[in-house]
Amino acid sequence: MSEHAIGSREQWLEANKRLLEREKELTRRGDELARERQELPWVAVEKQYSFETNEGTRTLAELFDGRSQLIGLPLHAWSQHSGGLSGMHLCDGQLQLLGRPPERT
Repeated sequence: MSEHAIGSREQWLEANKRLLEREKELTRRGDELARERQELPWVAVEKQYSFETNEGTRTLAELFDGRSQLIGLPLHAWSQHSGGLSGMHLCDGQLQLLGRPPERT
């Protein structure tokens, strides 16, 4: 077991105060990076993608199902899923599981 310095309550409070200031700065920097990321320009998708779904073949645009956002997740992340594409409606988004499950033997 590693040895730790033993100090007074006042020493701990002062060290904790310095640490909290560093944590707040890290949070502010992370928030600023997130704002900058959200301001990145969008890029048009020019390739014509098609997907086999439970409702038949659909284009990428059709996967949005009239919503402003699409979240695509690899199907292997959902090991209990039975196959094809499955959608879950979000607030103003659409979640799609993309791909096919591994063959079962």
